[in-house]
Amino acid sequence: MHAERSDSPPLDAPSELEAVVMMVLLTGDHVLWSRAELEREISGVRGNPVDVTDAIDNLCATGLLHLHGELVAPSRAARRMTQLNDV
Repeated sequence: MHAERSDSPPLDAPSELEAVVMMVLLTGDHVLWSRAELEREISGVRGNPVDVTDAIDNLCATGLLHLHGELVAPSRAARRMTQLNDV
């Protein structure tokens, strides 16, 4: 029996976690989130503890997030892209 090949990344792939972090940050009325708040929010959705440190670092490096100490906020560019996608 051959295992089926899957081109989709595993559930905990870094890009998926980055997408979830962005979704949480860009929806709702919450402007600033702490790392701990993001971890609790995402862990609640996924049902297991999640470390968002690498996702936040990667998103900051690409200019999609701003990091102010322990507080995280989406960049203007990220918010604008969300507005354009909603059109």
